[in-house]
Amino acid sequence: MIYTQSDWLGRWQNFESYIHSTDPHMQAAWQDAEAAAAALPMFKNGAKAFWQMACVTTSIGNPRTLGGWNITPADGEKLCIEWLADDGTPLGKAVYHLDSVLERGLEGKENALFVAEDVAADWPFRCLLAMEPMPPRAARQTGGLLSHLHFQYASSLEHLIDPDTHALRSPMWYATMCDGDGTLLEQCNIVRALHRLPTWDELPEL
Repeated sequence: MIYTQSDWLGRWQNFESYIHSTDPHMQAAWQDAEAAAAALPMFKNGAKAFWQMACVTTSIGNPRTLGGWNITPADGEKLCIEWLADDGTPLGKAVYHLDSVLERGLEGKENALFVAEDVAADWPFRCLLAMEPMPPRAARQTGGLLSHLHFQYASSLEHLIDPDTHALRSPMWYATMCDGDGTLLEQCNIVRALHRLPTWDELPEL
């Protein structure tokens, strides 16, 4: 994978907030998604229920649902990541360096492993395994989808990856962040795109 620091910088919003949104347009997007997903076995309990299970952001070490990240540049192409709870409460901040690349991670693709510097060994956010943002954050300026990424986190790599098989311990854990600067229309279109529905050119009248 090609690591480009600028693609990671900025505000990120937890996809779970889309699932729980009470906005009528977002609810309309989910209604369409539920209809499109109804015939697929993986969504047998409903699209929202599936994504809530897959995208949960709590863990054994962190009982708080995440609200998002604020990511700023640090020396030498490193990232300074501030972790936020769903009510905006800061959960901690650290400088991360790109430690290695896992060849077959989430979606069977290459994933970046970032490790926090100068933090306690048991800090729940010490290791961050993530797909690269897709599409690049700048894509939305030319009509592309809102940038988003899947990730996992833990205090140590062994909690994420089996050291013997190099396989993910929780291959169905797809915690997800989306570009925090996205408009409501762009957010709705993420939900629609996930279910292969045509994206909206504008918010519909409800």
